[in-house]
Parts: sequence; structure tokens; C-alpha cells
Amino acid sequence: MKAGEDELNRAFWITFKQIGSLSTFYSVMVGDLSSGAAKQMLEMKSTCEEIYKDGTLASWLTESEKVNDFYKLIQEQQHQVHQKIIDDAKKALDAIAIVFAHGILDASVYRYLEVLSLALPESFKIYTKNKKVCLLDVESNSYDKLHRQKIKEFMERKVEKESLIYKLDIFHEITKPLDTQMNPNYNYEREKLVKFDKARHSIVHKNDWSSYAIDFTKESFYWGLLNFYLLKLVVKRTGLKLSQKGGYKYLLG
Repeated sequence: MKAGEDELNRAFWITFKQIGSLSTFYSVMVGDLSSGAAKQMLEMKSTCEEIYKDGTLASWLTESEKVNDFYKLIQEQQHQVHQKIIDDAKKALDAIAIVFAHGILDASVYRYLEVLSLALPESFKIYTKNKKVCLLDVESNSYDKLHRQKIKEFMERKVEKESLIYKLDIFHEITKPLDTQMNPNYNYEREKLVKFDKARHSIVHKNDWSSYAIDFTKESFYWGLLNFYLLKLVVKRTGLKLSQKGGYKYLLG
């Protein structure tokens, strides 16, 4: 087996499986939104009716004599409240999908970089050439071993901690694609992924999840094609291939 071949299968098939799992999760949750909101509205309606009849609602109003009008208003607004609950839940679900998909793709790009580091260590010289080496290590290790050690340190101490966009930029610097159009349905768009990266940051670090609404079918298709795009560039650059054995190992494992 060539260096990086098992890692290539791992990178592709795990990403493929995880995006599929996310799509299934999203579909199930969307299907439950309406029924969940309907149940919540029935509970709310029952509670409102109860506190109206026992006088609790009137005791909460500054003008208790207008309790009938207030209760009527609540009843009239129930449909809008019902739809608002569904809309807010959908935005929350979209935010969850963005965060999960970001984690999947971030790990995926890192795995593909690991494949490149194993198959094409010379391509990483630009990032490791100025790294310090202990003289004792020079005496007891070959250049190739020291270089691979420095690549591993660069990957673990620097790349893994950086943003998705940083990883993608490194990936493109190494693979040097002449064309980012994979097929009629996919063209690599860095700016689109920058927005995606910023969206995830706002959701996680600013609790800003209510402003994100996505077409999940369209976005998940794009995320899946990004995996194929990364695979295509790695295969072209390294000559490594996917295997049926790798598919069984990482899809079913």
C-alpha cells in the first residue's frame, strides 16, 4: 500500500458518511417541526383557557375588566404565534446544520492535508524549511525522518488549530489546481466558504443563530461536492486511489 492511501480512503469515506448522516438528521428534524409546534400550541391554548376561566389572567392585567378582549386577542394571534415558533425552530435547525457541517468539512480538509503530507512531503518544505532542529537529532536521524517530524509538528501545532479557510488555502497551495471547475454542478468558490466560515463563527461565538436560514438541500449538495472536489485534486496530485476495501472499512466501520 502506498503512503497515504489508507488515509485517503479515510478522508473521503468518513466525510461522505458524515454528510449523509447530517442530511438524515436534518430531514427527520424538519419533519418533526410542524408536529412539535402543533403540540406546543395545543398546550399553550389549554393553559391560556385555564387561567382565563379561573380568573388568573384577569388578575395579571392592569385593566382587569378588559380580560375578555385580551383573551380574544390571544386566540386571534395563535396562528401567527404557531408559525413564528416553526420559523424560529427552522432557523435554530439551520444554525445547527451550519455548525455541524463546518466541523465535518474542517476535519475533512485536515485529513486530506495529512494525505498530502504522507504522499508528498517535499511539497511541505515551504512551511518547514525554517524550523529549528536539535543537533542531537541530526546525528541520529535521517533528513527524511526529520523533515516528516517537522511536517507532523506543523500540522498538529499550526494547521489543525487554524480556520477552515486557512486549511483550504494551504491545500490549494500544495495541489496547485489549474481549474477549480470540477463539473457543471460545482465550482470551488472561496468567498462562499469564507461566508460559511464567518456564519459558523457568529453562531458559536456570538450566539447569533436567529439570522441564518439556508436551503439545506442545496447547501448539503454543495458540501458533498466539495468532498469530491478535494478528492479529485489529491488523486491528481498524488496518484493515490480509493479502494473498495477502504469503502467497507470506513463506511461500515
